Amino acid sequence: MATSQSSEPGAKMKTRPCPLCGAMGRILRYQRDGWDIVECDACAMVFIGSQMTYGRQLDAHDWVDDYPKELARRSENLPFLLSLSRFARRFRPETNTRLLAQTVRWRATGRLIDFGCGDGSFLARASSEFDVSGIELSPRLVQSARTRIDPAKILEGPLTEVANKSFPAESFDVVTQFGYIEHEWEPLAALQAAYRLLRPGGVTVIKTPNFASWNRHVMRLNWCGFHIPSHCNYFTPKSLSAMLCRAGFHPLPRVLADSLPTSDSLWMAARKPV
Repeated sequence: MATSQSSEPGAKMKTRPCPLCGAMGRILRYQRDGWDIVECDACAMVFIGSQMTYGRQLDAHDWVDDYPKELARRSENLPFLLSLSRFARRFRPETNTRLLAQTVRWRATGRLIDFGCGDGSFLARASSEFDVSGIELSPRLVQSARTRIDPAKILEGPLTEVANKSFPAESFDVVTQFGYIEHEWEPLAALQAAYRLLRPGGVTVIKTPNFASWNRHVMRLNWCGFHIPSHCNYFTPKSLSAMLCRAGFHPLPRVLADSLPTSDSLWMAARKPV
């Protein structure tokens, strides 16, 4: 049975079908600030249950604005844990170096496009190994990215629309999606766009919050993977693998160190069949 339609305060929004299977039945899992996080009662995909347009996302929930708001909320509610996380960060590998290491594990050279390329810092790092391009929705992040790599290589706009109109099929060897797919209101369409852009044998490499992590069960709505409503999809290894298969990909074996439920990050790579 579907829950009552949730809506952003002050805005009317339609009920969102399950982004994995299209079903409308859902079970309410969490509520915060007028938003429902629901679980599909047909396939168990977890997602925000109301639909936002890309225009509304830009106007009211640009990541440049929403990310510091979420950090401020956590600083107020969980100051000790936030401070501990910041302290531990200095002992972790530099973010873009680790993203590149995850990428070259599956493909070491060729043409690479980054979906949701943000400020372009990963592309700047990856340009030492790949011929890089990126697509980003946020105009402010696009502006930053164009200061880091050739401006002509950064395209602006809704990702699936830009990807399908701006590039011929089978143009790339790698599609990276690091911190992107959880923001995408049409994630299956985005994976299908990645599939179209890849040459046979090409790979997509994904990093997204891991809804199956033990920490999420403990922290519940205080879990670090919740950025509401900027994160509109909450994947488990099972649901992400299922969506990749629906898009035509073959998910690749996961490294043990990246597949433990102790991790808040879900890493997954998948190949386009030859």
